[in-house]
Amino acid sequence: MVKNGALIYTAHPEKNIDPAMHTRYVEGEIDLDKVPLNGGVLLKTFYLSSDPYIRYRMREPHLASFVPTLSGIDNFGVGQVLRSEDPKFEPGNYVTGYLEFSEYSVYPGKIIHGFKEPLAKIEKLPGIPLSIYIGTLGMPGTTAYQALKYFGAEKLKTAKTMFVSGAAGPVGTFVIEYSKVLAPHLKVIASAGSAVKVKIMKDVGADIAFNYKEQDTAKVLEDHGPIDIYWDNVAGPTLDAALRNFNNNGLIIACGAISQANHDDASVVRNFDQIFQRSLTVRGFITGQGESAAVVPKFYEEVVPLVLQNKITSREHKSHGLVEAGKALAEVHVGANAGKAVIVVADE
Repeated sequence: MVKNGALIYTAHPEKNIDPAMHTRYVEGEIDLDKVPLNGGVLLKTFYLSSDPYIRYRMREPHLASFVPTLSGIDNFGVGQVLRSEDPKFEPGNYVTGYLEFSEYSVYPGKIIHGFKEPLAKIEKLPGIPLSIYIGTLGMPGTTAYQALKYFGAEKLKTAKTMFVSGAAGPVGTFVIEYSKVLAPHLKVIASAGSAVKVKIMKDVGADIAFNYKEQDTAKVLEDHGPIDIYWDNVAGPTLDAALRNFNNNGLIIACGAISQANHDDASVVRNFDQIFQRSLTVRGFITGQGESAAVVPKFYEEVVPLVLQNKITSREHKSHGLVEAGKALAEVHVGANAGKAVIVVADE
């Protein structure tokens, strides 16, 4: 019998996540030799991901949204197979998938988000931690790749200027670097909310990087635009500023709207008339779903070489242990992290 720490979900937040109120760390036990596998596998968790979208899952079950509600806490993670009754996996295999927030778990458990194959084998890249599979080579990287490849590739050939909001996170930095791979001529304007994040955006190749808390977004776009593409991670007033500073026939890729997660008046968008006045195209998407997901099978084939060539890079903001996981969930929602938020559960 060994300790099996876990993070459980205790209450629905009305606004921001309070780790002391909405989550709780608990410790149980598990018999690693005898726990029934029922045709599945026993996993040891190495890394778990904290992502802003989890806030959308923290709600009453009757409230509709684009993602299901939380019952137990789970998200993308990386682990290792300790025992297996599944012919697809052997002890020692590294895997990624939707993992419970616990030190050890048995799969198949519940099928999350309709995934038919909740676990996938991964290979360790030389000199790179496995946590890259929940960041650059995980959901954030796939998100950026899917939309840029499917919606943006043609537009990037002729676009002169792109604006990326929330650009210091793992999606935003991938967007900046991959856009520069596809269109080296492109000028990228990028925004985030701290001096540390401004440096991150500059380091990954943004031509104009600014702190939206200290500089007026509309004025920056007026001075350095007009823009042809806007990658939107936040919506709200930032989207309003972008709508007023577009070239005609521009493209908006709507990836997120974190400013609207709490549904307060400050998140209202008022300049929607600019969409028809400037003949703008708006493309929204959900990662791994819809027509744009057709490009995802090529993701590893194209992106792993770019990672190994250091053309697409990673930064991590680490929390250590599941006892810190509730704090990690809260920090990412308010932008307190600098880099991909990674919960380190155990050493590789």
